[in-house]
Amino acid sequence: MSEFLDTPELQDKVIVRLVDDDKDFLRSMKLMLEMMGWKVRDFSLAQDFLQEENFKVPGCIVLDMRMPGMTGLELQRQLINDKEKALPIIFLTGHGDVESAVHTLKRGAFDFLQKPVNPLKFNRTIEEACRLSLDNFGASLEDREVIKAFKSLTPREKEIFELAAGGKSNKEIASDLDIAVATVKMHRANAFEKMSVHSSIEALHKLNAVKDKDR
Repeated sequence: MSEFLDTPELQDKVIVRLVDDDKDFLRSMKLMLEMMGWKVRDFSLAQDFLQEENFKVPGCIVLDMRMPGMTGLELQRQLINDKEKALPIIFLTGHGDVESAVHTLKRGAFDFLQKPVNPLKFNRTIEEACRLSLDNFGASLEDREVIKAFKSLTPREKEIFELAAGGKSNKEIASDLDIAVATVKMHRANAFEKMSVHSSIEALHKLNAVKDKDR
């Protein structure tokens, strides 16, 4: 969990992406954030950001609302529809109003700040967004590992794992499947080892995680 990381450790694991068509503002903002310890990538066009950015690194997006070509709102809409590019978005704009703020926040923006922004507040907001991103990336990675492990089970191991997760004993499973108890024990031990669980309760949690992702 990112809550156990101090700020320098967090900054080493994330990237702040700045997207703004005002190049002077972009340069000054990048310099300020780098002085605060953040790793920063900057883009003056939303299209360039989509084509060039690596979304596999956690962090956040600081996004201007009004830009030529693809606007900030259009970029937000496109990112929402692609789960692999889901990073917390902080809208930072000189054209802020209550209606715009409500609209972006309803669409899932992390926060909405108006230029000129207070540096301390900006830094705090970025840190909160990056901690959320890092936690989300960690959860996503864990889910992928669970699914990968489940897929590595043989058909018989899956069958016995699911019955064990349902709380059935080795004898009950053997009776249900009409196989020897020793066979159940062998497959159960193999399945539990592959899934990194030690009890039926842990097995149930892992099985639910797999089923949730398949929905």
